[in-house]
Amino acid sequence: MGNTQQSVNAEQVSEFLRQHTDFLIEQPDLLSELEFDKSPEGTISLAQRQRQQLRQKNQHLHDQLHALIDNAHSNAALQQRVHQLCLRLMDCHDLQGLLATLMQQLKEEFSADEVSLRLFYSGEQKPKLPPVEGNIAELHADDSQLKAFDHILAKQQPVCGRLTKAQKQLLFGEKADVVHSVACLPLGHTPCAGLLAIASSDANRFHADMGTEYLSFLGEVFMRLMRRFCHGQNDS
Repeated sequence: MGNTQQSVNAEQVSEFLRQHTDFLIEQPDLLSELEFDKSPEGTISLAQRQRQQLRQKNQHLHDQLHALIDNAHSNAALQQRVHQLCLRLMDCHDLQGLLATLMQQLKEEFSADEVSLRLFYSGEQKPKLPPVEGNIAELHADDSQLKAFDHILAKQQPVCGRLTKAQKQLLFGEKADVVHSVACLPLGHTPCAGLLAIASSDANRFHADMGTEYLSFLGEVFMRLMRRFCHGQNDS
């Protein structure tokens, strides 16, 4: 009669225990015979390894929770600042005041190291903006330099994070090298009427987890007021 016994290796035992996680609970006698805390010198016992993995999982969950809380606080603060800025913009009486308030408040209230506003125009005649202190310029809508922003303009949604060298050069010129994170807002809808960029020298200041819906609202309020004042100038 042949030998019907089959050898069982460690992998098969491991797979069995994975499929029957309550096996040791149902076998208390076997459980009491297992040596969890004893291990050869210089190695980690099963119980120690389990406790170590549990601590690592707990720490990971703890870090995730704190990141979520910090992000929620950051977004709440951003919402409040955007709300206050929109109120100040709506109090402006002309285009010059609108542009000046936008540039000044973004630097002061949003702790921006640099602010850039690029307004697009079509046709041959370049509109004349009122004199305002700050990094404001007009670009023709067909300017080849805007190809660097094709994906941002196509999405028509704010983008937070890092920009390419070409993008930073167009927005910040000689100060591009000190810009390490940016919140970039396409202004208006199809066709896009401009770009507003809020920049920081801190690479972590603007990031992908930020609440961009508040920035979208800011852009919409600004452009609505911008069109109102521009139409008023054209009618006068």
